[in-house]
Amino acid sequence: MKTGRCARCEWLLLLLLALAGCGPGVGGTGTGEQSSALEFFGARAASVCTASFAGQLKCPTRVVIGPTLVAPNEGSETVIWADNGSNLPVSARINGSDVEFEAACEGVRFTGTWGTRQGEGAGRFYGYYVTRDLNFAVPGTLSAQAANGASLAYVLQDASGRVVFGPRVLKRTTGETVPSLCR
Repeated sequence: MKTGRCARCEWLLLLLLALAGCGPGVGGTGTGEQSSALEFFGARAASVCTASFAGQLKCPTRVVIGPTLVAPNEGSETVIWADNGSNLPVSARINGSDVEFEAACEGVRFTGTWGTRQGEGAGRFYGYYVTRDLNFAVPGTLSAQAANGASLAYVLQDASGRVVFGPRVLKRTTGETVPSLCR
């Protein structure tokens, strides 16, 4: 017969395995299912083209007379930000309303989807992140705010709001980023 303590341990192990998704190092991103991150935070999907920094994105343009809503699945063409021109240890790629944020030298990676929560003015990316210290992906948020022209300041936070990485100001780039040379 199992004791209550052992049964709780098995339940906790199953929960951790479910949260881990496919995990880093086995061919996946280790970031799990994006819609569940929105649900976890009580957020709903929204178009990143409604963000305060939408002018720096490549959102569809159209002529509209009067107010209009942007469909949640309508996002930006791919736009990339990085922190310098030659060695790019931190980058963010927004495609549609999804983001891939990576600080390779620090071992931080986040993927998420733009969303909003009722009662909050600004949206953010809701998703999952991994760090060197984590063996599996955990829920987190990535916020982005306009800074100095064509730059955005990114801040990664855990589920409780504690800053995990940032703020880091990244400049919009053209073309692909190159792998970083960590020192």
